[in-house]
Amino acid sequence: MPAIDCNGIQLYYEEKGSGKPLILLHGLGMNALALQREMDELASQFRVIVPDARGHGRSEKPAEYKLQDHIEDVIALMDHLHIEKAALLGGSLGSYIAQGVAIAVPDRIEKLILVAAKSNGKTSSTARLLAEHQDEVQGKDPQEQLQLLSKFIFHNMEQVQEWMSAFYTRSPALSEAQQVAANKALENFDFRSGLPLVKARTMVIGGTYDGLNPPGEGRIIASLIPSAVFIEFGQSGHAPNVEEPERFIETVRAFLMYSEPRNPVDLIDAYLERLPEYSAGALFSKSDERAWSLSQLYEHLIVVAMEYLEFAEACIHADKETMIQTEGKTAAGEILFRFGGFPPVKIQLSDDPGNTPDGLKGTEELTEDLQALKQKYIELEKIAEFADSRPKIRHDGFGWLNAKEWVQLVEMHTRHHLRQWRELEEKAGIEGASASVQINSSN
Repeated sequence: MPAIDCNGIQLYYEEKGSGKPLILLHGLGMNALALQREMDELASQFRVIVPDARGHGRSEKPAEYKLQDHIEDVIALMDHLHIEKAALLGGSLGSYIAQGVAIAVPDRIEKLILVAAKSNGKTSSTARLLAEHQDEVQGKDPQEQLQLLSKFIFHNMEQVQEWMSAFYTRSPALSEAQQVAANKALENFDFRSGLPLVKARTMVIGGTYDGLNPPGEGRIIASLIPSAVFIEFGQSGHAPNVEEPERFIETVRAFLMYSEPRNPVDLIDAYLERLPEYSAGALFSKSDERAWSLSQLYEHLIVVAMEYLEFAEACIHADKETMIQTEGKTAAGEILFRFGGFPPVKIQLSDDPGNTPDGLKGTEELTEDLQALKQKYIELEKIAEFADSRPKIRHDGFGWLNAKEWVQLVEMHTRHHLRQWRELEEKAGIEGASASVQINSSN
């Protein structure tokens, strides 16, 4: 396990995998071993880095330190590893550190995941709970104290006890003095005024039964960060990653791999720019019977986008008495709009002939259709932004959507097909990506 000299101490960390950097930050009294499963699961897609926070694990344990030291340690580790931008995931104590880092260096955090989090506190949540149950924990070591208080902290006790047993078998508990120093570092912090400065797309996860940092704390954080969503894990307490592990990994992986929203007009322009470069052979080329051609992809994008804009227009000009809808989105629709895009996987349409475009249009017709789409989008975007949100039209998969949501769906759907667009170009023997849009691994 490597270490660096960091702000006056030795800071240990583990690293696994390759790809975009992802830094995992553990909770109070824990260390990198507590996140071993998450590291192993995510290392197939990311370069995962997990430090032992100062005062924890194999890192040096000074007699006194502050939350600000933890924050500066993470930034120093990024500098040491030459990481310009990273995704950051922190649980409990790790979520406090992650908030501080995202506020201190907002341009260096690409995505932020906060688990079992709170934005402020006079003491650590553990210290508060210990004080509330002082008679029960008197004379116990830190490991015994945590086990006694688990019923107030966690929901899936069997999972948590198995996890804790495995952790403490491999890693000794902090001494009483070390635990006191770790708790004291969390006294009197408050990130609320700084959270609006966070630039990263953020996901906040809270467990319904969390007695340390209840879900309401996470909702406060999500309300203060400009681009944030809150997701509640209904069968978890303070450790959703342990209590609902499969759902946790799936949710985290999906969030990290979702691509960033793009300017829809720029997206349309990117598709327009490439059209003159396609020969007739390339435009209509298909790798096999079931595959689409570039012409079919273009036609699909245009037809679907125009349909969405027509629905948006219908909502804008709706008869308010007949189209006001109290029902909302489906579960799939909620996830789509929370994450701001389709999942980063190929979606196989049914064999219904209506789902397969003819793909007979040439570059001139497709150019005219894209220009018309662009004009219609520009006309409706601002109107939909401020339109009455109550009139809705039902999407078969996503539920009831209003004008603004139908317009947003145009961007999400067009962006979702960027990867397919690139693959079809490669199969057609067309070199080079569009200068107007970078197609990254998340699309």
